[in-house]
Amino acid sequence: KESKMGAVPRPQDAAALQQEPLMRPSGEGDPQSAKVQGLQQMEEDTRALTAPEGRSPWRARLVLSVWSACMSGASFGLTLSYSSPALPDIRRRMPFSDSQSDWFGSLVTLGALFGGLVGGQLVNRVGRKDTIMFSSVGFAIGFLLVEASPLPAVMFLGRFLTGVSTGIAAVAVPVFVSEVSPPQIRGVLNTMCTIAITSGVLLAYVLGKWLDYQWLATACIVPSVIVVTTMPFVADSPRWLIQAGRFEEALQALKFYEGEDRAREEFDNLQAAGTTVDKFSLTDFKLPYVYKPFLCVLLGMFLQQFSGISIMLFYTQDIFESAGSTIESTDCTIIVGVVQVASGFMATLAIERLGRKILLLVSCFVSSASLILLGISYHFKETQGQAFLASYGWLPLLALCGFMVGYSVGLGPLPWMLMGEMLPLRVKGFATGVSTAFNFGCGALIAREYHSTMQLLGNDGIYWFYGAVMALGFVLVLVFIPETRGKTLEEIEVQFGKCSDTPADSREQPSLVNA
Repeated sequence: KESKMGAVPRPQDAAALQQEPLMRPSGEGDPQSAKVQGLQQMEEDTRALTAPEGRSPWRARLVLSVWSACMSGASFGLTLSYSSPALPDIRRRMPFSDSQSDWFGSLVTLGALFGGLVGGQLVNRVGRKDTIMFSSVGFAIGFLLVEASPLPAVMFLGRFLTGVSTGIAAVAVPVFVSEVSPPQIRGVLNTMCTIAITSGVLLAYVLGKWLDYQWLATACIVPSVIVVTTMPFVADSPRWLIQAGRFEEALQALKFYEGEDRAREEFDNLQAAGTTVDKFSLTDFKLPYVYKPFLCVLLGMFLQQFSGISIMLFYTQDIFESAGSTIESTDCTIIVGVVQVASGFMATLAIERLGRKILLLVSCFVSSASLILLGISYHFKETQGQAFLASYGWLPLLALCGFMVGYSVGLGPLPWMLMGEMLPLRVKGFATGVSTAFNFGCGALIAREYHSTMQLLGNDGIYWFYGAVMALGFVLVLVFIPETRGKTLEEIEVQFGKCSDTPADSREQPSLVNA
């Protein structure tokens, strides 16, 4: 029988966990059995989405609610990629130095750093739904400032506000989606957010080919309008409502997301789990089931940003122009955007079949190889000049498309998904805020020092550096990140050691779960 979302671990479950290790060491287990389990998972996914129950009104409400929340993800993507098509147009209209260009890009990540901390407080104080709506208002105001004023200072303020909203949305949306989704399709619904982000990136690239920076900023407001007009009809997270003591609203929210038949049983389970949540204290981070998943999430956030993704999104056109690509730079950015969206759909198909860990490993490997290839392209362009470009001018596009495939199937969606899945309810508001701030703090550092780092390491060395970080990331993921596929949020807490009577099995791999 499938686990139901929010089920409270029973004593016999803990005993079973004690007898059977949560994770086997690398290389342990029957490969044929793993293959059979993978096929069974594919069949279960298909049944979950195509069975009559999957076409019921409550399932439709769930998907539409997630879609509405993910429109903030589209604003997220538009914000990140806006500078790539906008900066060339801005430079043609007004004096704009390399330093100002760096600030125009990095102010988004600096704002997101601050927004992550704010969002971590808002999701607990006002709820997940209202926090998402608040972020959408911020997106709209920020893009209006960029569109309305020719003054760089006002444009910088607008970029900062869109960055703050990005940080708030990055906290609220993954938490909301993870908390309202049943475990069987939680991964699929979470990747909808990633597809929304990459679709926003692609939309900015496509519109930026024909629109000036002001009309492009105006177009970027549309997803915010969708969120503000649709989210009022969506129920908030039942888990948060129970934690806030709003039990009647929580029951109605469960009926909204789970249907009448399941709502009462799920309400009893969640109420039992929610009433055991103590008030947050910093001393909670001494608890293994708190600090271990927190460190796992921080590792994912670090690897996401030190893949160099901020550089790729903020300066896509500049990269193709400086690399000497034989294809028009604006066309290259659109191709990269299409590849990124297509890769997001690939992740949707694979996330519940292969699991989080395997996709992260594949992502680190492909990203590392692609970044090294991009560095090689720069190296031979500088040493051989036009002779190399005449024969291999397509290589930068191939390398960047390969990077986007690798990034989009793992490093893009999974750190946010793991943040929503792994962090315990008692610290979720604070820990998601800190994790998001850490993510965008790394991104701000990388984007702000892009030109300085390139001068220090060279056009080739900067990508070799990030490629080496991804190779190291492959090893770190292999050793430390556990698998969470198919588990309820409460079962994941047990996996990290919440039940004191579930000691770690000595046969388990040296992951952060047992570090």
